Amino acid sequence: MKKFLIGIMIVVLPTSIFGIGGIGLQIGQGSVTIGATEDARALGLGITANMTTTEFSNPLSVGLHVYIDAIPFIDLEADINLVWQKYEFGFNNPAEIGPYEFVWGSASTYFTVRKKILGLGIPFLAKANLFYGGGYNQHMVTPLMTIDLMEEMMGGDLGADPTNITDKELIDFLDNNKLETSGFHIQAGLQFKVLILDTFLFYRHTFAEDLIPGEKAFGSINLRIGYGI
Repeated sequence: MKKFLIGIMIVVLPTSIFGIGGIGLQIGQGSVTIGATEDARALGLGITANMTTTEFSNPLSVGLHVYIDAIPFIDLEADINLVWQKYEFGFNNPAEIGPYEFVWGSASTYFTVRKKILGLGIPFLAKANLFYGGGYNQHMVTPLMTIDLMEEMMGGDLGADPTNITDKELIDFLDNNKLETSGFHIQAGLQFKVLILDTFLFYRHTFAEDLIPGEKAFGSINLRIGYGI
């Protein structure tokens, strides 16, 4: 039995302890709150158009990651994440529509240079690294509904009848008005590897305009579980 276990370690360890990289799943949760909004526009004759949105917070994310740690001094990684959170909006002028339940979301790509701070090893079983890093990110974002977007959808006339607008038209309109933005990020955390299972737990702070409504930066906690190669 002892010889059998040693044989398994000899086969597996070259792809884990001395691996060149890895690939796997990533899940996370943002640490941010987007407050409820209420916007009014005077239409004349004492009539106003009103748009309201509900508060939402701590959006979830899921995605994929890949990394290379065969380069001396630094490691390279990339991850693609889908982020989403539900909210509601309503409109009246004074004809009323809603509240509608919609999803604010983004598709984000992060490119990161990572460096090990401290390595810890458990002979024959595992290794752990404390790391930090930073890099560049890109995003495609579904906009939060605003009274300006509603005016555009209604052909520039907020006094028009909104009850003829269908749910599909609203979805298509927001989809066609996605925003594109980019920025930078910093992160730090722990990498823990047992045989070929590679796990990362890290905090990331993202700086990007127009990504989170009303915010220029936000933090997130992320967990990766993957396969070391």
